[in-house]
Amino acid sequence: MKKVFLILILFLSCYFIYNNTINKKIYYLTIGDSLSKGINQYGVVSYGYNDYVKDYLSSKDLLEDYNQTFTDNDYYITDIIRILEYNEKKDNYSLNRLIKKADIITISLGMNELYYKLEKNNENIYAYIDNMINDYSKIFDYINHFHHNQIFILGYYNVLGENNDIFDYANYQLKEKCSKNNFTYINLSNLFDNNPNYFLKNGNFIPNTKGYQKISQIIVEKLSNNWYNIPCNFITMTFCHGGRREKWKQIFIQIM
Repeated sequence: MKKVFLILILFLSCYFIYNNTINKKIYYLTIGDSLSKGINQYGVVSYGYNDYVKDYLSSKDLLEDYNQTFTDNDYYITDIIRILEYNEKKDNYSLNRLIKKADIITISLGMNELYYKLEKNNENIYAYIDNMINDYSKIFDYINHFHHNQIFILGYYNVLGENNDIFDYANYQLKEKCSKNNFTYINLSNLFDNNPNYFLKNGNFIPNTKGYQKISQIIVEKLSNNWYNIPCNFITMTFCHGGRREKWKQIFIQIM
């Protein structure tokens, strides 16, 4: 009798946990520089890659909330570190709390540093990149204090027509850090390097509308693939007939 009672308790517990998690919506946070801000080639806030991702989630009734408060075309990696370290608020929001709450985070940082350095001089550029990526790791470390469904980190691309080796090195270092932290690295160099289809101004790394849409497409595809591979935990698996991942897979197949 006791055994039957325990099984019943387990069954009910599993059911309520599953019921409360299967319909959970997504809190989407984006952090970063002009790419996350959605700045266009004329320096005006327009529609960024994150806005398109937000629209996809919203159209499928998956979006709980979206926040891009901590985006700015002048943000450097060290700015975000300072904001986190001192819990600086912006528009009454705390980035520390937003990170803790977010399910999905997309980040674009480091492009300002790279292009500024190359414009001034590329002396000791590899040591400069090492320091930049090490600083980036501090943000990664903070994010990893909390559980998230997925973190997307945008890689770097070259619109200068030279210095490909420098961008390759920066991307390699960033990808390695992402791998160690189980973050999803978004490779943009293969598509964007010196590709006039995605930019209006030569030498300016700000994408056009087509470029922003392409970035969002890459992220949505990875959302679809990676959510499908998220294993159900033991409790959920008992009742979800293939797992919550199947629901996510079906939803994102519809998106695509």
